[in-house]
Amino acid sequence: MQFTINGQQQIFIPIKTFRDTYQLPSDFSVAFFEPKDFTGLAMMDKAGTVLQELRQALLEAIPDKITMYELLSCVDTLREMFRAGLYGSNQLIGLKPEEVDFAVSGFGDMLTHWAYALIQSRETQAEFNHVYHQWVQNSLRITQTIHKYEHHNEPWQIQIVNHVYGRMGLMVKMPAAETYVLDGIYACPAQGYMQNLLTELGQKIAENFV
Repeated sequence: MQFTINGQQQIFIPIKTFRDTYQLPSDFSVAFFEPKDFTGLAMMDKAGTVLQELRQALLEAIPDKITMYELLSCVDTLREMFRAGLYGSNQLIGLKPEEVDFAVSGFGDMLTHWAYALIQSRETQAEFNHVYHQWVQNSLRITQTIHKYEHHNEPWQIQIVNHVYGRMGLMVKMPAAETYVLDGIYACPAQGYMQNLLTELGQKIAENFV
């Protein structure tokens, strides 16, 4: 997986590969440096059916033909439907109000990015996967907290890398190199659902855009 950081393309090495390469212990991970408190966290395992019903309702809400002047209002409609659907199924998920707002904001923001890309694609063909990756890319942040770690008598500095779905990995500064590590130990349980949902909606909007 590649992301641009400080203007340079960086390849994120899977955590297992990184551990094997440097002979690190199995607990070397995001969880070692910043453990997560799971108390009161939302759960999706009981909401599968209602989330799929929400997905189907959103797809069916997309008009058969969408003009350029209707595109943003279509996104607004989908965003409010998504908000209502999340609140309607939240007794099964357990999201806090601010977490619902964050999810709805991200949903609307991504589809708005896609809408503008479609408008611009009158001249160049837009690709949803590219726009989606760029949207995730733009959310990338590296925490300011620096964790000290010594390995084979070398001083390392570790910082957590975050994106819109939460903590995604580590930036490891060694005396002779700086490496980026992909660690899905705290992967957001909704990431797969959201990516698939946005992709399906984006593709249908593109197909019906006239």
